[in-house]
Amino acid sequence: MDVKKLSLLVPLASLSTTAGVIVLLARWISGNFLLSSPSALISFGFMAGICYTVATAISFIVLGSFLNKSGYTQSQHQQSFLLMKMQEKLSGLNLQVVRLFYLLTGIEIWLIQFISISVLSTIMFNVPVPITLALFLVGLLALDRFLSLKGILWLDTLFIILLFSLLIFIPIFYFVQNGASTVYEGIRLYHPYLFYFKNSEILLFYVVIQLAILGQVLFDKSTWYLIAFIKPKKVRRSLFSSGVVLALLTLSFTAILMIALYGGSYGQFQILILTFLYEVQPGFLTFAFLVITLLAIVTTLLVEMRATKRFFATRKPYYYYLIGLLVVLFSLFISIKITILSVIYSFAFIHITLLPFILLLLFANRTIHKQSWLAILLSLAIGIAVGIQFSFLYGLAVSFIVSCILQFLLQQASRVPQVDD
Repeated sequence: MDVKKLSLLVPLASLSTTAGVIVLLARWISGNFLLSSPSALISFGFMAGICYTVATAISFIVLGSFLNKSGYTQSQHQQSFLLMKMQEKLSGLNLQVVRLFYLLTGIEIWLIQFISISVLSTIMFNVPVPITLALFLVGLLALDRFLSLKGILWLDTLFIILLFSLLIFIPIFYFVQNGASTVYEGIRLYHPYLFYFKNSEILLFYVVIQLAILGQVLFDKSTWYLIAFIKPKKVRRSLFSSGVVLALLTLSFTAILMIALYGGSYGQFQILILTFLYEVQPGFLTFAFLVITLLAIVTTLLVEMRATKRFFATRKPYYYYLIGLLVVLFSLFISIKITILSVIYSFAFIHITLLPFILLLLFANRTIHKQSWLAILLSLAIGIAVGIQFSFLYGLAVSFIVSCILQFLLQQASRVPQVDD
């Protein structure tokens, strides 16, 4: 595969810290929308979104630290670091199972963006969701076909500039116009439980979410794809800066969510922060918020598509895979009701189960045991069974613990010297 052709005027290992922060934020900023779902807010209040965003920020910082210790800054990698390690250290069923999960985890991103588009379609366009989704996918495929990587970088830059401008302006505008006390009292009146932070499971929720998000970041094809374009000596700084900025943005997103909810009860929407579009009075704010939401969705999916393309040796199998995936997901999405929280919990089982294995794969100078694939599947099955029987949080915790134990036992077994017959 010719890497230079796919780079399209953006050489590998060429982006500065600022550009690195922009592309990483553009990939992950849509995560702030995820836990503004009604079920998450009812269970954990504002702490749901805060925990999720802080967990992502910490995961960036942890990844930067691991890369620094692994000597990544002294290397010039000509492809995704994750793909390189998979090719170097995996074979047989280990490689096949991990490749399968590598593709499966991308489905989470598509489903979440589908949900976001469906909410926008209902709020703003008053068009049937299937029609909106179909038109969106056609436009997205056209952008993927004709937009260069340099064009995506410019799109990311535009998105981040608009985002920061809006996140600073909106809270100031509303709190000056209506008064911070009015917004606060509205939340206290209609949604007092949002300020309740004494849920007995909040600590377990945060620990599990932190581990799952760390697993997601370490195994995210888009993140590694973007890291390959950052100067190696700037990677750690880019990841650290992205984490800090993302953590600080939590305050602005929480403020916008409060503005969206202070006027009354929940609407029938899965991403409540987007109901802010109902509250906006000046037309330019409605348009600006709509634009950054669409840019968040488009930039996330474009990078996901480019990263997935790197997985295939030629473009033809990639387009077969992509079209087949979109047809299946489109049919599934319009046939059954899919919620944000169900998507997050379902794929969190994969992320948290893979975490011990991915740490060994990426950062340990050890041979991967040939039965590691079986340990992954067994841990996943046990965790899901516990989650169905008791709760998803307990299931995720059990899945991680079992995965750690099995991977440790396999590593110990691989150290035992073999005795010749």
